[in-house]
Amino acid sequence: MEEYWATRTGRWRRAMHGHEGPSLAERLQQVIRQDVEAGQLPAGALLPTSERVAAELVIEPADVQAAYARLLADGLLEERVDGVLCIASQGRETTIGDATQIRFEAALLKAVREAAARGLSSAEATGMFKAAVIRLEEMERPKKPRE
Repeated sequence: MEEYWATRTGRWRRAMHGHEGPSLAERLQQVIRQDVEAGQLPAGALLPTSERVAAELVIEPADVQAAYARLLADGLLEERVDGVLCIASQGRETTIGDATQIRFEAALLKAVREAAARGLSSAEATGMFKAAVIRLEEMERPKKPRE
């Protein structure tokens, strides 16, 4: 299974502006917690390194590390054997459906990036995706017998 990386730092940056908190670490923690609780980050999704998040959010790595440490302590994150942080399963096993969703989202993100690299807008890429879904639905419909 391909790994699903939680690359949401652009959304995190915007959302942090709408949160009140005494520190950037607490604001980041609140935003990540909301994404997990809303199901935007599925169990098993990998988090970027604190250095990467800090660079993308233009904050100190210590703030990201503090947010991650609090989420670890609260059980929302888990640390894998290789040291990578991921969204905790929170007592439930990752199901086939979760794994399928993670693979699908990773493949879709890859396709959208490829479309953008070829000069397509997000609307054009979305249109292509919708057309592909319609073709799949047509292929799966039972054929009517000829009379």
